[in-house]
Amino acid sequence: MTKLFPFFALLCYGAGIDDLKFMSGCWAGDGVEEQWNQPRGGQMMGLARTLRGERVVFSEFMRIQLKDGVLVYTPRIGTKAPPVDFKAIKQSATEVVFENAEHNFPQRIIYRQTQGGLFARIEGKDKGKERGEDFPMRAVPCSGARPQL
Repeated sequence: MTKLFPFFALLCYGAGIDDLKFMSGCWAGDGVEEQWNQPRGGQMMGLARTLRGERVVFSEFMRIQLKDGVLVYTPRIGTKAPPVDFKAIKQSATEVVFENAEHNFPQRIIYRQTQGGLFARIEGKDKGKERGEDFPMRAVPCSGARPQL
């Protein structure tokens, strides 16, 4: 049965990297900037940073690719933390949910298309308590110009 899971995941969740094109582009929210390239060659790559004033307090590089028939989101936080895989458990034309129940926090990463923007959420248990963080973002130019927040 475990060998069939990736096939069933594709059927149930429509898993396909091309369906995540809604995430492509440059996005900015309250102190958060995120950029995703178009799905090509079976993967998407992204980067994100969180700023407090002019100081970067968090950064990560992300990749989404098909592994063994399942979409996998792999963030790399900073340069010292090892990458961690989150597998897609739900997908539609406007939303994708990735999960890794064994990870400390978050256990779930959610992306949803909104009117003119992208909504991201991380959630799960943190020190035994349910916790979540929302990151509503709007489309901004990818010109390299600094977005007005």
